[in-house]
Amino acid sequence: MARHRPATEGGYQRGEDTRVRIIEAALGLFAERGFEGASTRDIATAAGVNAPALQYYFDNKEGVYVACVEHILTRIWDQLATTVNAAEALVATPQASDEALIEAYLGILGGFMSFIHDTPQSDHWRRFMAREQAGLGPQSAFDLMDQGFNKRLGHVTRSIVGRLIGRSATDEVTIIRALAFNSQGMVFRVLRRPVLSALGWESIDLERMETVRRILLSQNRLTLQALVHERESGRPV
Repeated sequence: MARHRPATEGGYQRGEDTRVRIIEAALGLFAERGFEGASTRDIATAAGVNAPALQYYFDNKEGVYVACVEHILTRIWDQLATTVNAAEALVATPQASDEALIEAYLGILGGFMSFIHDTPQSDHWRRFMAREQAGLGPQSAFDLMDQGFNKRLGHVTRSIVGRLIGRSATDEVTIIRALAFNSQGMVFRVLRRPVLSALGWESIDLERMETVRRILLSQNRLTLQALVHERESGRPV
């Protein structure tokens, strides 16, 4: 993986603002053209810097792409850290009630659903993440996303689902159910055109996204409560 030179070191066009400007320009180009289609020359031009400055901060295009993933991960945890920390603490409490676990899970899902849409760069970030999740970026970026976000979020959500259905967090049924819950909100980002067509919308603004979030959380609450009922009744889940 390419190194990431701190902005405090000497060299070309010093300053964290320059580094962030390059990342934001790269996010837009990677979102539009993909990793292969965006050139370092185009990124430098869009950021208003010269090519050596880009190389100084990031070494190469892969380094810029990985920095884009790091940038998004930082923003994700800025929004979700408190909710995830609370959910992890709840999972570690054996006497935690089913209802408390359900609410903790819904808090994570709601926060994640709102993350990209509630940011000023939502369109770029949505398209960038859609390409990344489709496996169209370098392996180093996938590994960073997997270690820095997917595994931690996956562990806490699977732990909650496992508690609710009476199975371990590593059980195949638990993993499938957690993946199904976690992926629902992505439909309204990744499959944007079919969603807009089906609903007759021209766009998904904040009001419409709030409607989507409210309906999905209500639906998920009912489903989780039903799974708890099945567990308590002794029927297979």
